[in-house]
Amino acid sequence: MPLPIAPKPTNAGPMRRAGRCLRHSVATLTLTALMGMSAPAVVQATPQQAPNSRVVLDLPPGYVPSPLFSGFQDDASGVSYVILEAPVGEYDKMAHGFTAEDLAKRGITQVQKGNLPRTDPHVYMRAVQKSEAGAYAKFFVLFRTADQTVLVSVNVPQRSIDDGAVKPEDIERVLASAKTTEKRAVRDLYSLSYLGPFKEAGRLVGTSKVYTLDGRLEPERAGETRSAFMVAPSLDKRPVTEPDKQSVALLASLPGYKDFKPGEPRAINIGGLDGVEVEAEATDEDDGKPIHLYQAMLLGKDGGYFRLIGIATPEDVAQIAGEFPKIAHSFALMP
Repeated sequence: MPLPIAPKPTNAGPMRRAGRCLRHSVATLTLTALMGMSAPAVVQATPQQAPNSRVVLDLPPGYVPSPLFSGFQDDASGVSYVILEAPVGEYDKMAHGFTAEDLAKRGITQVQKGNLPRTDPHVYMRAVQKSEAGAYAKFFVLFRTADQTVLVSVNVPQRSIDDGAVKPEDIERVLASAKTTEKRAVRDLYSLSYLGPFKEAGRLVGTSKVYTLDGRLEPERAGETRSAFMVAPSLDKRPVTEPDKQSVALLASLPGYKDFKPGEPRAINIGGLDGVEVEAEATDEDDGKPIHLYQAMLLGKDGGYFRLIGIATPEDVAQIAGEFPKIAHSFALMP
C-alpha cells in the first residue's frame, strides 16, 4: 500500500490537533492525512454513501465500506477511495496546498493538474507516489459545496495503469460523480466501555474520535494546551511488519514535541487484536513544558491498525496517566 502524503506517519495531524487544541488549520490536517488508494473501471455504477460521511460516490460492483476510514475499498483489486471533509471556509487554504512544489515535499511527484466535468469550484490532480510496495498513481479531487470542503483521494498501483487494468478516465468518472447529502451516515467502528474522566468531544477525519476532559474540541482559552485521548484508525490497510519499531516511530511522529524519550514497547492483546503499547516523555515545542504520551497500536486482522493515543499535560499527568491504559484496554470492535 502507498504511504501517506506527509513524510510522517498517518494520523499525526489529527492527534496533534487534539492535543494542541486544534490550533492548526484543517488544511494542514487534511493534507497530512491524504492517502493514496485506487479504482477499477466504472461499470454499472451505483451511488454509495460513505460511512461517517455525507459524501456519495457512483461506484462499480465490488466496493464495500472500509472498516478503517471514511471511504470504500475493493479488496480484489486493492482499490480504495478515502474521503475527508472540512468546513467550507477551508477550501482556499487547501487548494493552495495542491501545488507541485508542496506535494513534492511530501514525496509526491509527476503532478498534473486537470479538470473534471463538475460545475462546482474544484481542483483535480494526478500524480505518482513511491512506496515500499511499489509506485502508485494518485488521483484526487478537492471541491467545495455550499457548506463543506471535500477531498476524495484515490491511489492505484502504477502497474495497473501501465497494463490497462485500471483506466484513468474511469477513475475520473467516479471523482466527477462525488456529491454530498444533508445527513451524515454514522457508523461506529469501535467502542470504549471505559472513558475515566474523559468525554467524547467530536470526530476528526471521519472515523477518528477525540476525547477531552471537558468534552469540548476547542478550549475555553485560545491557545491553551490540554490533555486529550484519541482513537485514530489508519487510513489504509497497509501491513505492519515491525510493530515495535513502527509503534515508537508513530508516537515520535506527533508534531509539536521535541526531546522525545520512549519507554520499552510492550506486547498487548486488546479486544482480540494483537498490538504494542508504549509510553514516552517529551517537551512541548511552544511552551517548553513536559508532556506525557501514551499509545496502544492495535493491528487489524486483515491489515491496517488502530492507534489509541493519550496526551497528558503537567497539570493532569498525575491524575490521568494511569487512565490511558485503562481506556485503551476497554477498546472493542463493533460487530
